[in-house]
Amino acid sequence: MRRFPMRPAAVLTIWLAALTVSVQAGAAQANPDILVSGDWLVEHGDDPDVVVLHVGMGRMAPLEEYVRGARFLEYHDIAVERNDLITELAPVEDLVEVFRAAGVSNDSHVVVVGDPGLHAARVFMTLDYLGHGDRTSVLDGGLAAWKAAGGEVTAEPATPVLGDFEADVREDMIVTAEWIHDRLDDPDVTLIDARPEDEYTGERPGRDFLRGGHIPGAYNLYWQDLTGEDIPTLIDLAEVEARFEEAGAKKDGVVVSYCLIGMRASYTYMISRYLGYDTKFYDASWNDWGRREDLPLVTGRERR
Repeated sequence: MRRFPMRPAAVLTIWLAALTVSVQAGAAQANPDILVSGDWLVEHGDDPDVVVLHVGMGRMAPLEEYVRGARFLEYHDIAVERNDLITELAPVEDLVEVFRAAGVSNDSHVVVVGDPGLHAARVFMTLDYLGHGDRTSVLDGGLAAWKAAGGEVTAEPATPVLGDFEADVREDMIVTAEWIHDRLDDPDVTLIDARPEDEYTGERPGRDFLRGGHIPGAYNLYWQDLTGEDIPTLIDLAEVEARFEEAGAKKDGVVVSYCLIGMRASYTYMISRYLGYDTKFYDASWNDWGRREDLPLVTGRERR
């Protein structure tokens, strides 16, 4: 992993302390800086190293409001169709250019805003893959949390200054169907299926040409069950931890997140990292596994 120069000790101590208490104060999550609150961003949004990216599907539905000072990031520039699969990671060289154009450099603390939260989580997962996860945070609750904290919105995004970001790719973070198949009986590997229950059971395959069901042993944790209703912040941390423990996740094991196309799984991937698990991502997800007759599946609510 890339190591970044540290700030002066006193500044860094204050910054980390503020960040730790900004989201679910007092909780024992291992990577508290992955999520920041609206209050934190209001206070730190103008810090010289902070780069706020407001992600959206602008080609389909242009955003009407932006966090003040945020640069726009087009979702479809980082999640593309590849190998007959949709929502796959773009080639590394393309991703690097996208983030440079958005103003990201290796010393940037990137804060991502997105509605729904899975869009921001997809950006976090992508930057984690590129080796910048330790300097990337997501605004917990998105634009609603920013407004609730008294943050200003604008009708247009800020104009970025070109960054000089360089990737340090974590190839082992992304897993394939073969990697999972070889570990279906490994008690140290926990599969998290982020789809809604009817897709998990096979009642609704998600896409017409896919088989219905789930990967044997996978635990169903629909991503939206982890967020609140009015402001979509992460629910009580103890409840989140309990769900991962019920799934069988171990701090000395591996958690693998998947869904239908790799979008919803981005959120459970992010939260797994937030909790401190060694986490991997099956980007091709059920869109890959569900079309392959050579791979086993389970229907119904039972995991196996």
